[in-house]
Amino acid sequence: MMDTKKKGLDREMILVCGLAAMLASVAIVFGFVLLFGLDLAKCDSTLLVSVFSVLTGGIWGILLCRNC
Repeated sequence: MMDTKKKGLDREMILVCGLAAMLASVAIVFGFVLLFGLDLAKCDSTLLVSVFSVLTGGIWGILLCRNC
């Protein structure tokens, strides 16, 4: 029988979730760039950083909530 009791969050779990969120955000941003043929040099850097930050924070939050 599987033990469904969760142990909570520790530093390693928080760090791993953060790293996974960053990698997923990079993949999503570059996926859209490749899918739509956008030129990163012409993109607004403020908008690009904002989208990356929101994606990373959202994914990180979801990962942490699902693992605690």
